Amino acid sequence: MTRRGNQLTGAPAMESVDNDGQLPLQLAVSRGRRFANFEVPPANAELVDAVRRIAAEPEPGRVLIVGDVGSGKSHLLEAASEVASAGGAAVAFVPMRDWRSQRVDAVRGLGRSGLLCIDDIDAAAGDRGWEEALFTLVEASAARGTRMLVSAGAAPANIPFGLADLQSRLSAAALYRLRELDDESRARALRRHASARGIDIPDDVVGYVLARHRRDMPSLVALLDRLDYHSLSRQRRLTVPFVRDLIAAESAPAGSGGARRSRLPIRRRGRYPHTRSEPAPRN
Repeated sequence: MTRRGNQLTGAPAMESVDNDGQLPLQLAVSRGRRFANFEVPPANAELVDAVRRIAAEPEPGRVLIVGDVGSGKSHLLEAASEVASAGGAAVAFVPMRDWRSQRVDAVRGLGRSGLLCIDDIDAAAGDRGWEEALFTLVEASAARGTRMLVSAGAAPANIPFGLADLQSRLSAAALYRLRELDDESRARALRRHASARGIDIPDDVVGYVLARHRRDMPSLVALLDRLDYHSLSRQRRLTVPFVRDLIAAESAPAGSGGARRSRLPIRRRGRYPHTRSEPAPRN
């Protein structure tokens, strides 16, 4: 996908592709992933500064972000895309984990962008066609001086690529490891996301969630969206008992006395004061 301002183009499906191999799309960035709502502990400060520079400055550069699932790699790539797009650059974004099932010519022509972002490039490992297509894309981008941001779950030497040339090109990028947030940073991030949604989340609820729920930020933000919905639909404040009951209902096995009925109810038109249909972040 490529984006300029509010226009996003790409090839997530291959029907009706134009002569450049790209399909115009009108897509809204619904998740709101920005630098402003990315929690930056000291261990990740140098990495985030490097990503900001790539996004904002026209000089060529390559950065490879290595981190676990849920650590925030996609958040940083999307935040950088927004900054570069706002500055007038054409941005190409390749979500490799989603695109692996597409034809490899989905990326044809994307090397002409001002900023190329490839998320989860290690998802292509073992697929010769995709490895060759990505190598061609990386080479074309380098020849044009395109800025490049890539994310992966491991350093290139530890990714089982069959194409040694792709491994070599990725190894030439500046590598930064995205460190896991500590509890204090997670709590700040959760409060920040809650504030952005207009949610009052007490400290005891924050502590309970961090102690009893999955602790990666995509899971925490997805839980926050569900809490927001349920608290509004039931006209309830966020309290530890309320959150405890919701988490227990969601974790109950199927057939356990109907406890699963506490999941999101079917929404009837006009019944509730707001809706929230954002997909859960990937990582």
